[in-house]
Amino acid sequence: MIDIHSHIINEIDDGARSLEESLSILKKLSKIGFTDIIATPHYISGSNYVSNNYTKNYKLENLAYYLKKEIPINVYLGNEIFIDPDIIHFLKRREITTLNNSKYILVEFPVSRQMNEMMDILFLLRSKDYIPIIAHPERYIYLQENPKLIDEFLKMGCLFQGNFSNIVKKYGTNAKKLFIYMLKNNKYQFLATDIHHDGDILFQKMKLIEHKISKIIGKEKYHELTYNNPLKVLKNENIKSPYEEY
Repeated sequence: MIDIHSHIINEIDDGARSLEESLSILKKLSKIGFTDIIATPHYISGSNYVSNNYTKNYKLENLAYYLKKEIPINVYLGNEIFIDPDIIHFLKRREITTLNNSKYILVEFPVSRQMNEMMDILFLLRSKDYIPIIAHPERYIYLQENPKLIDEFLKMGCLFQGNFSNIVKKYGTNAKKLFIYMLKNNKYQFLATDIHHDGDILFQKMKLIEHKISKIIGKEKYHELTYNNPLKVLKNENIKSPYEEY
C-alpha cells in the first residue's frame, strides 16, 4: 500500500512528537503493508503550522537517513493545506508543497461550516491545472447533512481521500455513515491513514479495517484506492474520476 496522507515528520505540526515517534510510526506502517508514504504536514495560514519547505525537507531527509538503516519504506513530501484564498500565492512562493511535486494537491476544509469562497478556490486551482484531493470528506458536517454536495466537487474535477479508521468510528457514527455511503457509491479515489501518532487505533485494528472495507468494495477496488491511484500520484499520472478523465 501507498499512503498519501500522514503526519510523520516530527515536531512540525500535531503529528509525531519526536524523531523516535516518527520512526516508530513508520516501522508500524511498514509492518502492516505500507511501502511508500507521503508526509503531509498541516499548512494553516495564520497558525503555528506554517513550516517552510526548507524545514520540511531537512526534517524529511533526516528521517530518510534513519529509514535506510532499518525500515524498508520510502518517504516523500507534500502538505495538507487548509483551504485558503491565497493558496496559489503560497504555491508560487513555495511555502506549500503538492504531493511529491505532482499536479495533485491535498486540501482540507473546515469541519463544521462550509466556506463561501470554497468553490471559487477549487475552481482557481483547477484553472491552474492542479487537481485538488479533498482530505477526509466524511468528517465534514455539511457533507454528512447533504451528501449530494459530494458530486459537485467531483464534477469540477476534484478527487476524494477517505481515512481508513472511519470504518471503525474513529470520528463518530456520522463520519462512519458517510464513509460507508461514499465507499458504496464509488466516491473515493484514495484511502489513507492520516496517521499522527504511534498509538493510533489503525495499528490495533488494521486487519479488521481491511476486512470491513474490502467486504464493501471488493479486493480489486481496495487495491485501486490503496495502491494503484496513490502510485499514479507519485508518478504524476492521470487518475479517472467518476465524472471526468484527465
